[in-house]
Amino acid sequence: MRFCDLFISYKIGLKGIKSTIPFTKLPFYRKIAVALIFTFSLISAFLLIIKYYKIAFILMATTILLLIIFLIIDSTKRNLEKMLKQHYSPYSQKRMRMVIQVLEKYAIDVKNMDLIDMLISEAKAAQIQCDYLTPLKKSIKILGAIIIPIVAYAAQKIGEDTPQVDILALAIQLIIIILLIFSIVFAFATIVKDVLYLEYNQYNNFISDLHQIKIFYSMNDKMLYLRNDI
Repeated sequence: MRFCDLFISYKIGLKGIKSTIPFTKLPFYRKIAVALIFTFSLISAFLLIIKYYKIAFILMATTILLLIIFLIIDSTKRNLEKMLKQHYSPYSQKRMRMVIQVLEKYAIDVKNMDLIDMLISEAKAAQIQCDYLTPLKKSIKILGAIIIPIVAYAAQKIGEDTPQVDILALAIQLIIIILLIFSIVFAFATIVKDVLYLEYNQYNNFISDLHQIKIFYSMNDKMLYLRNDI
């Protein structure tokens, strides 16, 4: 057997545990908040398309206000305790039980701290191989170092032959274009990163779970027995 076999077993185990809370099991106030925010967002988008900007902005402001109210209600002690008891703790217990079962399947003693540390080191080494964007980042930095001086030189030449008012208007337009491009690239990069870095993020999860095993299970016999009651 190899480390990759253990990691595949871990990924299979994760697929059997739902990390999201079904809408039907959400607290009533969360259902109302989700429904209202979703509805108002759709209506606002539609109003923007048909150019009813004033009403759209009012609805957008209302949506933001609803979101703030929801966050305040959601962070109250009573609701936090309820979510912890009904959702967060059961999920954590199921997940830790799965991790322990995977480790036991490969004859790994969860009390062996040195062995757990070796697994963490191996996971970090394997994770580096999944970092596909690092070479691209270096290329972008080199390209940026070449392009920026060229753009600065071109801007200087344009500025010498252009009236000051036109330069100001051009600068504002460029800033808006740059912000739009940055927003699009950032949104696209986030999606691409989630796709390309799926394995990378799973290694992060595995490393984190191994740390939780070290903290809560390796030195605590009671916690080891509790996993059988889940």
